[in-house]
Amino acid sequence: MTESVSVRVDGVEIPDEPLSQLALANYGHFTAMQIRAGRVRGLSLHLSRLKSAHAELYGTDIDTAQILERIREAAEDAPDSYLRITVFESDPGKVRVMTAVRPAVEPAAEGVRLLPVVYQRPVAHIKHVGSFGQLYFGRLARRRGFDDALLTTAGGGISETTTANIAFIDEDGTLVWQSAPSLYGITWQILETALAEAGFKTRRRPVTLNDVSSFSGALVTNSVGVVSVSRIGSVIYNDDAPVHPIAAVYDSSPWDCI
Repeated sequence: MTESVSVRVDGVEIPDEPLSQLALANYGHFTAMQIRAGRVRGLSLHLSRLKSAHAELYGTDIDTAQILERIREAAEDAPDSYLRITVFESDPGKVRVMTAVRPAVEPAAEGVRLLPVVYQRPVAHIKHVGSFGQLYFGRLARRRGFDDALLTTAGGGISETTTANIAFIDEDGTLVWQSAPSLYGITWQILETALAEAGFKTRRRPVTLNDVSSFSGALVTNSVGVVSVSRIGSVIYNDDAPVHPIAAVYDSSPWDCI
């Protein structure tokens, strides 16, 4: 059994032991989704993400039906919202599901500006709760006049932003996903399938900071959708037109009833 821990914030005791444990241990995983009219894109992909991540982190199976019920409860109270579902274990084999609801988030109207920084998320293929580095570099980017940080290796290899996947558009219209370790995001998965069905060409290969000026455009993807990139460091993309057809393909992808 987990030892009982007394946690106080500003002198006030926090009685919820499982939540206190998650805050102290900072070990767990999550998925995040936009809910509209009680529907979400890629529901089965979200559940699969949680199932595979839990098996890797804890070595145990989870009941996706239970998690779906928690999602339904949250969506019933907030049918148009941003929902985060965090899964962890308070004791070995005792799965806990925490849902957090915030107001719905819409895609940015203008292209995002990215500040390259040298940082790689540990265990990058899992959407886990250890996010200090992402928060630190995201805040640093905003202080320097950018919208977010672009995470790179020491050699300039591009992986992802602090909150999204990134892809680039070749002159011939091919969408290029970088191949450095990163999260295989739900929007990325949905978009990749939808683009193939629509006849768009995509591929995955290493992309470095030295390559970004050779592309006709760039975009980021996460639960909010597809958003163009207007700047990476000193490289500026003046025309976001190449992104529009790709964003339109994603916008036409179906929503799943929860």
